[in-house]
Amino acid sequence: MPRDQEVYVTSSEAGDLLGVAQSTIHSWIHRGVLKSWKTAGGHRRIPMSEIDAMLRQRRESLGQIGENKEVVTLLLVEDDLDHVAFFRKMVERWPVQVQLLVAENGFDGLIQSGMHQPDIIVTDLVMPAMDGFQMIGKLKENPAFEKTSVIVVTALSDQQITKRGGLPRDVLVLRKPAPMDQIQALVRSLVEARTQADSTGKR
Repeated sequence: MPRDQEVYVTSSEAGDLLGVAQSTIHSWIHRGVLKSWKTAGGHRRIPMSEIDAMLRQRRESLGQIGENKEVVTLLLVEDDLDHVAFFRKMVERWPVQVQLLVAENGFDGLIQSGMHQPDIIVTDLVMPAMDGFQMIGKLKENPAFEKTSVIVVTALSDQQITKRGGLPRDVLVLRKPAPMDQIQALVRSLVEARTQADSTGKR
């Protein structure tokens, strides 16, 4: 057991702070990527200094990707305020610069999309006024959003989605609670793709 004044977090809390799944934290611990210790009850505790070091390393590596540090515009369409607060908290810890926009339903989502042309839209499906199905349908009809990545985060099953008319094949469907590690990986891929395009003069 550590005797210093270091602050320690659980593997679940570490996952939230780093935006990855708890299983990823366990894998990093076993591989020696993250240092940890076990309580008398067998629970893992990770020093906050380890989390801070990993976050700092991420920021530095992303800083090397491009001096201009391009901002990714992400629109979250969600009527659950607790989910919005959780999403915002996680995004603030990402090593990528994200302009986070929030809409409470599909209608507001269409307005925000028209105003800001987001790079990525993360949306729920069941919402008041206009649901996610309707909003996505409208977006797909507009060529202006051809390059916009759409991610659905929902509690609906595949069968329930099909009964409601289904979704376009290029829409990624994830289950609630939002898997922030997967969403972060998508954002990071977008930044890297843009940086590569910049370096080759294709943009």
